[in-house]
Amino acid sequence: MPLSLQVCCCFEDGSPHKECIATMTNLAPKVAVLDHDERWCLAIQRFFRAHFDVITFTDAQSFLLSALDSYDLIIVDFTIAPNHRHETSTNGIEIIHQLKTDLKQLPLTILTSAFISRGDLEFDRTLGSKADAVMPKDCGLDEILQTTQALLHSRELLSN
Repeated sequence: MPLSLQVCCCFEDGSPHKECIATMTNLAPKVAVLDHDERWCLAIQRFFRAHFDVITFTDAQSFLLSALDSYDLIIVDFTIAPNHRHETSTNGIEIIHQLKTDLKQLPLTILTSAFISRGDLEFDRTLGSKADAVMPKDCGLDEILQTTQALLHSRELLSN
């Protein structure tokens, strides 16, 4: 994880304030979001930015060309619409399967969908074997944030 070292001498002895220490190192987990809905990407980015370094993608091609092994967690929408006319549509399960096949160090994955709700438990169990968590979008950003934090805690990527 990249570190951003800055000089912040706040005391006479040269030691920084606690607030300065937090800005001296960028230890926030890196979260990627792949969703064709730009408004959803923006909502997650704004809601999560206090906790994570968030990067969003609205098409599968640019996401798959990014530094996939640099992410600690990836939130993938079930439905990924083609970005260009010549692209074929794909889905989040295919993306997660490709990540599991291609990457040695697999990031945690959350599959989201507007087409499932909290009551679709059977659907969740089917998809659960592919993703670390399956979240309906209607559960809200608070619950998605809590699940993200719990998954990162499980891998000890997020401190208390």
